[in-house]
Amino acid sequence: MNEEWRYKASRITKYNPIKRDEKGYYTANDWVGFFQIGKIFDDGELTFESYLETEQKYIAAAKLFFNFHGCKKIRFASLEKNSFSHYHYDDEQQLSRVYNEITEGLQFEIDELEIIMKLILRELIWGELFCFTTDDVAVRFGYDYYMYFNSPRDWSQLINEIENLGLFVD
Repeated sequence: MNEEWRYKASRITKYNPIKRDEKGYYTANDWVGFFQIGKIFDDGELTFESYLETEQKYIAAAKLFFNFHGCKKIRFASLEKNSFSHYHYDDEQQLSRVYNEITEGLQFEIDELEIIMKLILRELIWGELFCFTTDDVAVRFGYDYYMYFNSPRDWSQLINEIENLGLFVD
């Protein structure tokens, strides 16, 4: 996979930049993934409910980004599936159905973005999301709960909306 997109990407994150040191390292003890639910961090225990709050912010930010670009259909690429056998939450049946149906190159409506992103953010699958009409508009995911936006357009007007969700744009 070509990694040049990283040089042009904007990073979307839950991590407050005031908690970074002079070298840019995040210094707080914070969760980095879904499977840390139940563990204790600087802000207390990561509960399923508090996880869902953050997850919804990421989903909302991605929807804002795709809608800004007029993307009604999204293409899924670079599919990697992880084991689903350890997932036992109330939405297991719904997520399992989509997990079993998702394929490389899948095209889906923006209304289906939420469930796809849940699978990605919960580390059940990994992949990249592209606007159906152009690969220049993309949402990608990295380690430690980072999300990246790529676009040839100036989308800076969305930064305030994304920050109002409680996320940060680097």
